[in-house]
Amino acid sequence: MNKLVFLVLIAIYLTGLCALSQQNIITVPSSDVLPGGEIILKESNRFTPWHDSFISLTPSIIVGTGKDTETSFGVGTSLDDRTSVKLDIATKKVFKIKKATRFTIGGRISPNLTDGNTPSSMIYSHGSYLIKKTRTTITAGMYVMGDESMPNMTGALLGIDQTIIPNKLRLVADWMSRSDNGSALSAGFKIRPNPKTSITTAIMIPNSNDDRLAFTISVSQYVGNIFDFIKKDKEEQL
Repeated sequence: MNKLVFLVLIAIYLTGLCALSQQNIITVPSSDVLPGGEIILKESNRFTPWHDSFISLTPSIIVGTGKDTETSFGVGTSLDDRTSVKLDIATKKVFKIKKATRFTIGGRISPNLTDGNTPSSMIYSHGSYLIKKTRTTITAGMYVMGDESMPNMTGALLGIDQTIIPNKLRLVADWMSRSDNGSALSAGFKIRPNPKTSITTAIMIPNSNDDRLAFTISVSQYVGNIFDFIKKDKEEQL
């Protein structure tokens, strides 16, 4: 089985079987965007180990769709007092205003595959600025979301991405206001053991006392450009 077929099978598996699967700071979508045709495979896990324990598993695929746009597909499975499975589809557009400034707009929709409820949804926009001297990226913006409804609740989002060791280690944190499910202060580290792999670990402190303190770990693997696989496959057939 050649690499192209293998890659397509993975994409079909993740899209058809398998929340938020975009490139993120931690939970807030970042201003990073893949060039057209490039692909990242990502596995995100969220859990709390105490007596009211739960775990959420989310495999996903992120695809650069060209012109500074990015689309992602994933499925989040939550193992709590009951099992819940949600499909997640997200897209974003990044406007590179200057080398240090970006403006991002995006949205996501999350149909619940185990319940017949209205899909959860979110629309957001934010600006990001890179302070070159300190290698610090600051993000601030607004979002409108709906928990199993059309977007009907507004809130603010903030993020910071601080490079500690270039291409190796970054300190990251983000925050979403309100007390809705998933709104929290998150802080942790992004570790890059090699140029194609990124590992994010963080603690999530919920805004609401009714939610639980949680930990998250995600692993992102850069696969390559789909057009390179197609070109190589054609060359092998000649």
